Amino acid sequence: MTLIRRCPMKRRTLLRGLGGLAIGLPLLDAMRGSLAHAGGSEFPKRFVVMYTPNGTVPKNFWPTDVNSETDFQLSPILTPLAAHKGDLLIVGGVDMLSAMAPNENGSSPGDAHQKGTGQCLTATELLPGNFIGGGGQSAGWAGGISVDQEIAKHIGQDTPYGSLELGVAVQAASVSGRIAYRGPGQPLPPENSPYSAYQRLFGDSLGEPLEIERRIARRQSVLDVVADDYGKLRGRLGGEDRDKLHNHLLSIDAIRERLDKAVIEFGDACQPLELGAMLDVDKIENMPIVGSLQMDLLAMAFACDITRVATLMWTHSTSSAVLSFIDPAIKDGHHALAHKGDEDTVKVHHNTLINTWYASQLASLIDRLKAIPEGDGTVFDNTVILWTNEQSRGNNHDRHDLPYVLSGSAGGFFETGRYVEFSGDTGHNHLLISLLHAMGIDADEFGNPIYGTGPLTGLT
Repeated sequence: MTLIRRCPMKRRTLLRGLGGLAIGLPLLDAMRGSLAHAGGSEFPKRFVVMYTPNGTVPKNFWPTDVNSETDFQLSPILTPLAAHKGDLLIVGGVDMLSAMAPNENGSSPGDAHQKGTGQCLTATELLPGNFIGGGGQSAGWAGGISVDQEIAKHIGQDTPYGSLELGVAVQAASVSGRIAYRGPGQPLPPENSPYSAYQRLFGDSLGEPLEIERRIARRQSVLDVVADDYGKLRGRLGGEDRDKLHNHLLSIDAIRERLDKAVIEFGDACQPLELGAMLDVDKIENMPIVGSLQMDLLAMAFACDITRVATLMWTHSTSSAVLSFIDPAIKDGHHALAHKGDEDTVKVHHNTLINTWYASQLASLIDRLKAIPEGDGTVFDNTVILWTNEQSRGNNHDRHDLPYVLSGSAGGFFETGRYVEFSGDTGHNHLLISLLHAMGIDADEFGNPIYGTGPLTGLT
């Protein structure tokens, strides 16, 4: 497969210099961007987060018959991943310490679900706010950047989108429904509609070449006028409003920059998608189809090099979705089901079925990435997927021993096919730092460093 290489020389600059005659020219050497990363590979690394909510069933999640790191049996929940066992790195004994520690006043903002969701990728306490959680506790957004966005800052410059945030039935417009953060108090909402996401990612590339160029030129003209108007307004504003306007102008610049790299050249594995008849993305019974479309879109975004960082959020913490499409016997909402006691074997079985289904979705995503050729291997060979949750078990809100699964080696960085356990009080900051290292980012701290510095040892 030939990856589409993004141009360090802006297309707009090239068009202006050639009098607009560059339309239809072959991809020039001056337009090619290097895909080399710090490890020296000719192919880029990619990072994916898959989030599922409400904890798991630990006794049915962790591997069994463990004789060594490489000699173990997959649990009932992880069985759908059997074909990919050699590509897994199951990480046990890691705690979300940042979501358990009190602040100087004796308590930190948010209930267990809010803390777990807002901190699963940030490892930073929540800000105060008015999102009401369980027991009347309140919280705001997360207080730091998320690991996916930190990675995107380093590897997202040469792609039209630094990152892609997708959701499946994420119906909470609060801290319980956000995992990606550009910075403190700056959540990135997931796009629930694969139809809208597809149009946003590929829409500028669909149509006749001249039509595409004219469409982009019109949008650039509008952005230029808006930026000029805002620039005139800036001098009449006070300090705080001026800062807000400055941030808005930065977002306009980001859109303009993206339009410079908007046109996708289809070929080989990079092809337009056929999404079929439009479904109601908010209907829970449509989750399997919507989720499948979102994973198709994610895989194609990687194949076309539109982005190299993505998050996929399945519902949200405390979701009341009844996932009866998995089994008609499931009548309880997922959150309520996760709260059932261990003695309720029927409900525990239903919760196990739900988590097993989510594992099957991870397997399906791996299948998609393995189907995209890249050099002598596949896109998956240069990817790592983090499967994360906001807690380890739902019926007691435990955030010790989180159910972490890494899939893929990130170009050989991680030694997979293993189940690695760490001792207690190992903060998940360490895991996030390990992921930064896997993507070629030199960092010793991430999130709040009081909960840990440096990477997890023994993963590489």
